Amino acid sequence: MFYRHLVAALTPICVEKFRQAADASANLVEMKKATYAWDQSKFVEKGGWATMPGSTEPNSAVAKACAESLGSKKAVELRG
Repeated sequence: MFYRHLVAALTPICVEKFRQAADASANLVEMKKATYAWDQSKFVEKGGWATMPGSTEPNSAVAKACAESLGSKKAVELRG
């Protein structure tokens, strides 16, 4: 239960890091090309957006939630 709350708290950080990237729009297009959610979350991990401050490795659960959030129709406009 706690872990789920932690992922929920960290997901907006991941989304914001993604949005602040200079090529956010192109990254979103590239991420959405992946057919499977697993591939989308791996894209987020490789981009470094799911690596939280103080960590050296990406968090796979945060990457998955981040990719889902970015891929949703509710995703906020990206700059790029």
